[in-house]
Amino acid sequence: MIRFIEANEEATNIMDSIIDEHFPELKDATIKILFDTKKRTYGDKIVLGRMSSTNDLVRRLTDDLSEEGCDYVMYLDQIAFENIPEKDKIRLIRHELRHCRVTVGSESIKYGIIPHDIEDFAQEVKLNSDDVDWAKRAVALASDIYAQMEEDAKEKKQVRKLNRRNV
Repeated sequence: MIRFIEANEEATNIMDSIIDEHFPELKDATIKILFDTKKRTYGDKIVLGRMSSTNDLVRRLTDDLSEEGCDYVMYLDQIAFENIPEKDKIRLIRHELRHCRVTVGSESIKYGIIPHDIEDFAQEVKLNSDDVDWAKRAVALASDIYAQMEEDAKEKKQVRKLNRRNV
């Protein structure tokens, strides 16, 4: 199974509207969104999303998006994204876009990554003051779904084992 797949149109549309509203400096950046089809963890928490700037290889592999290739790749946990409410999808993508740093020089634009200024971003804390636990809830939901998927896989394996014995 391929680990990373193209994100759906919903994710791209959400990102575009967030850039229009909050991140005018990213209007000229090319951002590819990929769904991560496998559970990624950091410590004991599921990673809902991550953002990375690109290198020459990734730019070459994404030159179908623009002449120069993409400037960033946003990775979103597919299970989480497909199961959280739209408001949380917006929060997740907006959070990931906060990691983007655009530096305009006299002859070029450089794209980089900014780490969190607190566990989240101070600006995101303000914007999410109506629901400060949205990310914990999204992680819990994804964890439950992954646990059920693992349980289903174990049961399926046991059934196959029994079927082979009975043949």
